[in-house]
Amino acid sequence: MTQIDPWPRGKAVLVVGAAALCFSTSGPLARVAAPAHPLLIAAGRTVLAALLLLLWSPRSTVRAVAALPHATLGKVLGVGLLLAAHFGFFLVGLSATSFAAAVTLVSLEPVAVVLVAWAAFSARPSWGEGLGVALATMGALVTATSGSSEHRLLGDLLVVIAVALYGLYVAAARGLAKALSPRPYAAAVYGAAGVSLGLVCGGLALGGHSFSVSNGSMAAILALAVIPTLGGHTLVQWSARHVPASLVALVSPGETVGSLLIGAVLLGQPPSAHEGAGAMLVLAGVVCTVAASSGQAPASAS
Repeated sequence: MTQIDPWPRGKAVLVVGAAALCFSTSGPLARVAAPAHPLLIAAGRTVLAALLLLLWSPRSTVRAVAALPHATLGKVLGVGLLLAAHFGFFLVGLSATSFAAAVTLVSLEPVAVVLVAWAAFSARPSWGEGLGVALATMGALVTATSGSSEHRLLGDLLVVIAVALYGLYVAAARGLAKALSPRPYAAAVYGAAGVSLGLVCGGLALGGHSFSVSNGSMAAILALAVIPTLGGHTLVQWSARHVPASLVALVSPGETVGSLLIGAVLLGQPPSAHEGAGAMLVLAGVVCTVAASSGQAPASAS
């Protein structure tokens, strides 16, 4: 990505750190939103984010989306479906395993982007990227063998699927970078994600599943829409125009560190020693991958 008006390093680090802090609230807020169903939480955060963006500039957003060729609009909606699946698998996985394991494994997203780029575009990883992938994979395996009372291998697997879907989401979104400006693009993608997740929830309700949402859950879902979804992504999009992409990509490990701290201090859910060791390996691998990359690995979408 071509840089425009590069920022001083201090300002760049400050903004990237703020983005990581926004993203790091995603896992804790999702835990607070429980016992609402994870798919309802995912639907709520994306629908609210889309509505807030639409209310910001309704006419220009609708005009921009309506002017898209049908084929391009279909691709944008497809990206929204990938994002819906990513959020859905992550939040269901988060509810099915320990908090520390889930927020550690989700930091594998830059690694997933490198692997998907290799598979889809024959972009072979460099030696440094390969080392980073190996370290992160070892860390994921260590985390997956944790004996924590809340830890479940099925939840870990769902989070890893969410990570893989994120890699596909980024690969699909790359071809649409020039189709729309960021605001209407985000509104369309979040809207497609929210509608598809809402339809899944509706189907589950028709099948007899009961969905209940407390006032506390609603407040947490709104916070999810505003802080990590809109706030985090807005800061990333803003900083990406002025900051090296390799620095922006460090939002992902920063998110994990922040989430672990919030979980330990505010939720009373610190990682076990086993999970802590796995987290250190994963973070080392992610940082190594980002440092060795050509600057294309993006920040987290959790």
